[in-house]
Amino acid sequence: MSMRWLLPLLVTLAACSATGGEPAFAEVDPCSLLRPGDAGGLSGTPARSDRVCDFRFDSLTVELTLLEAAFADESRALLSDGGYGGVIAGGEGESNNRPLTRRCAETSGEVRCDAVLEVRERQLVRFEVVQRGTDPNAVGQVVQGLAAKAFERLPK
Repeated sequence: MSMRWLLPLLVTLAACSATGGEPAFAEVDPCSLLRPGDAGGLSGTPARSDRVCDFRFDSLTVELTLLEAAFADESRALLSDGGYGGVIAGGEGESNNRPLTRRCAETSGEVRCDAVLEVRERQLVRFEVVQRGTDPNAVGQVVQGLAAKAFERLPK
């Protein structure tokens, strides 16, 4: 193949790969990020409203929201009210780990956890999880597992 054909071929390949593939963050269906088995059986079909999806698992409910905001701002609110930070392993190496902040509290036999995961700069997944019980740490671990599952299913 002569060199004069190489540049047009590369341009064509780049254009094809840019338009195909997985959807961008703004196009992701939030209901595609959790599935039956992630936190028990899924009861019914998840309810979607814009960038929010409500899931009902056997023993807990999850509201998952995709939003574009600064992680520091969203995280600060959780940290100021007793939350703490962690990470979700993003695969190959520590540089791919993603920050997660969560806050869990028990009131009246019910645990509520709020969490925010940074996927990329200004691309966040917010979780609101409610489960009957009195162990915020156990529910917090469930939230962390759900965040890891959602992150795996997002386009990279």
